[in-house]
Amino acid sequence: MKKLIFSALVATALCLFSCGKDDDNGGGSTSLNGDWYLHTMYNNSGSNGNPMSWAFPDDCAKRGYRSFSDTQIKEEWYHLEGSECKYTPFILDYTLSNGEINYSVASNSPNGPKGKKMKPMKYEIKGKELILTFENNLGFQETNILHKKGVDYSYLDPLVGVWKLTKIEAGGTTYPAGTPACFTGYIAASSIGFSLYYTLPANSTQCQDGNVESYNYVKEGGKYYNVSNGQKVPLPFSFSNNNQTLTLSLGGTTMFFQKQ
Repeated sequence: MKKLIFSALVATALCLFSCGKDDDNGGGSTSLNGDWYLHTMYNNSGSNGNPMSWAFPDDCAKRGYRSFSDTQIKEEWYHLEGSECKYTPFILDYTLSNGEINYSVASNSPNGPKGKKMKPMKYEIKGKELILTFENNLGFQETNILHKKGVDYSYLDPLVGVWKLTKIEAGGTTYPAGTPACFTGYIAASSIGFSLYYTLPANSTQCQDGNVESYNYVKEGGKYYNVSNGQKVPLPFSFSNNNQTLTLSLGGTTMFFQKQ
């Protein structure tokens, strides 16, 4: 019974604010030229109906980057096929117009049908980050946030990163992560949105399927707000331990996370 009450408390807390995602448009003043590495992504795997969510690249994808010159993009693409990390490079010709990158497979590209025009990518340079929005190879909209080689990103908000759930306080009781059985969670946060991944008990012996809730946010006056359908709802985040501990308090339930 305690496990079911616990699950109900967490579920109620997570329903207190809704999720949303808005695309960004327009170019920035910082030069595109240079090597850009994938930092975070907002996408949908598509094949199994997973919801859109924020995530960080795996070790294979981290090896890849996009290298921009004045007229071409050298795409060093690394991707998993099963357990194998595959390398498939492309060279693309491109032009910029009204916040979009128009591109096609270059004649000197080692892969891809040469001359083929691709659907334009929206782009924005926000701060020192490059934000790309495009249709991925599964036919779904995807947002990538890239970081430029050699640039200092220590200015980013302390929320940005991966946070692992360590404990929860609900109904006057403290539960370490994994107690009740199968209660786990983490947050993947970019500079414009974050996703909360969690698993809850279904009953005394079974676990629910994993869940994910995604949120678009802004920070104003030192406070965080979820932005959805033009409305701003406060996000009760607080930091401690030199920004290494994150607390999220919702409807009498408090979650504690440790930065990874």
